[in-house]
Amino acid sequence: MVAIKIKPDGHSYLVPDNLVLESDNHLNEFTILEIPGEITEQLLENNLIVAIVYFVFGNGKTYGEPYIANLNRDLSYDHLCFELMEKGTFLLPKPYYKMNCCKLHLQNSNGTTTCFDQRIKKPLFHECVNKAFNEKENKKKVIQIIVEWDLSLKTDFELKSIKEKINENYSLENKFNNNSTQTPVPLITMLDNFAKSEPIEFWNCPKCNNPSGSMQIKFDSLPDILVFYLKRFVQSGSHTKKNDKNVQIPLEELDMSSYTNSQNTLKYSTKHKGKSEHNENKYDLSSIIYHHGNNFSSGHYTAAAHNLIDGKWRLFNDNGVTDKSKHEISESNCSYMLFYQRRPSVPWFPHKVPYDIIQEYREINSDARDYKQRNKSKRKNKYSR
Repeated sequence: MVAIKIKPDGHSYLVPDNLVLESDNHLNEFTILEIPGEITEQLLENNLIVAIVYFVFGNGKTYGEPYIANLNRDLSYDHLCFELMEKGTFLLPKPYYKMNCCKLHLQNSNGTTTCFDQRIKKPLFHECVNKAFNEKENKKKVIQIIVEWDLSLKTDFELKSIKEKINENYSLENKFNNNSTQTPVPLITMLDNFAKSEPIEFWNCPKCNNPSGSMQIKFDSLPDILVFYLKRFVQSGSHTKKNDKNVQIPLEELDMSSYTNSQNTLKYSTKHKGKSEHNENKYDLSSIIYHHGNNFSSGHYTAAAHNLIDGKWRLFNDNGVTDKSKHEISESNCSYMLFYQRRPSVPWFPHKVPYDIIQEYREINSDARDYKQRNKSKRKNKYSR
């Protein structure tokens, strides 16, 4: 992740990782973007760079949201424009809109800019780019590219923005008026999208020179407690928006086998012979944390937990505890963190427990209730004197 702060004059700067915030309210002053992991020296040696891209008009004011573009330094000026327009399609009035009507600038950490010369064959090899990489403030090894549009084109961009605002408000109104029609997204679908195979950009097979490489996320092994964090908040300029889409949550037998390395899973199963291979990668939901509110830095948190003894779900809301049905737990638009526990080879609390153990358990509970009641009575008698 990389954090940036956009100044009122349109210029921006990278926020250092060690910055200490006085309050969570300052989070709204920053724009946080996701970059593809750590930018290593090996990636730089392979001419792969990560750029933060801004759209501005002739008056220097930024337009829309900054975005991330993964680029190859071998690109010509025209191909660089093409890549930036492709990645920034969501900001354009239409795809690849008037690419010849913009200028490209490199922004330095001190706010100064250098205009890329269209006559340079490979502008990303310019000395100013190397200087930007070596600035001590640039710990993330990213560059900042400003796409400056002619001021006469501003109306076209603003018309697109107005249309989007109208559509967004219309969909928001429908969502509140008829929330039951909202189609939930299954958790398993989000997992599939997270771990799906993706082509490797800017890599060709050394034998056939075709772009045949791909990568896919696989887990060597999984923990006994599996925690899912749902990305409910999306950065929008200097503010955050909450995604309140309903999520369909499996309560039992979440099978993670397709996301694990089968060879390592087999080794793990052999090492832990006491565990059943059938349940090795199956998980049951044990608890959920909910976030209520529209802001990242504020709101209210509640939690639901599953009792393994009586099989019931209960919602904990400050001092209040209420029973919840499985249906209420399995679908929610404010679920924030999901906690899954590996399914054991035998039930945690078997039904055929010896009677004397159950009786002892009941007596302990009964003694605890009597003790609590006696203390309560003593306190009442003390204050009534």
